[in-house]
Amino acid sequence: MRQQILDQITLVLDQRKNFFIREQDIQLYLANHFINSHLFDNVFIEYYVPSSLIPRYPWTDINNIYIDIVLEKNNRFFPIEIKYKTVRQDLPFLVFGQNINVTLGQHGAQNIGCYDFWKDVKRIELFEKTFQSVERGVVLFVSNDSAYQKAPLDPSAGYAPFSIHQGRVIPINSFLDWNDNLAVANGRPGFNIEYAYNINWTPMHIPQHHYVLI
Repeated sequence: MRQQILDQITLVLDQRKNFFIREQDIQLYLANHFINSHLFDNVFIEYYVPSSLIPRYPWTDINNIYIDIVLEKNNRFFPIEIKYKTVRQDLPFLVFGQNINVTLGQHGAQNIGCYDFWKDVKRIELFEKTFQSVERGVVLFVSNDSAYQKAPLDPSAGYAPFSIHQGRVIPINSFLDWNDNLAVANGRPGFNIEYAYNINWTPMHIPQHHYVLI
């Protein structure tokens, strides 16, 4: 079923030709597809999980977790986390039938964006490990920022262990942590990754946009 979910996400992202304005647009776009597919018994958005239910949860900044999408099939649950990080880009948009230009925001802070990607990966692993009815989930990272696809110029850069550059391979049971005692590391602890992952950026039919799906 997980591979079927990956295939469905790949399919609908390939069909998308209009811009996403914000992360929630991707969330609703995928959720609507899953609902209309009739492949699942339930499709949940912003699925609520108290972090206190997860033993040794590494992050203390929040008490509650909201999973972007959770799919249910035969009493099995598949969590999906989504990230959308952008740089400034002007794009055409329809507002009440009128063609205008709007501008995507400038997120920057790629070091934090990379960390947040792996944080989502780790949380997906924790859900599976903690709850018997949860299957291995999916993380989707969409961006028009080509900087994410490039390896750090300096392999010893503080954020380098969290890089999501094209072709990166993360072996099973890898430990990801900052290369130095950095201010950005406060509240962002290192953690162990249980599965092996390959980073492969896929182009979309939206100018400048690519995605990683694992």
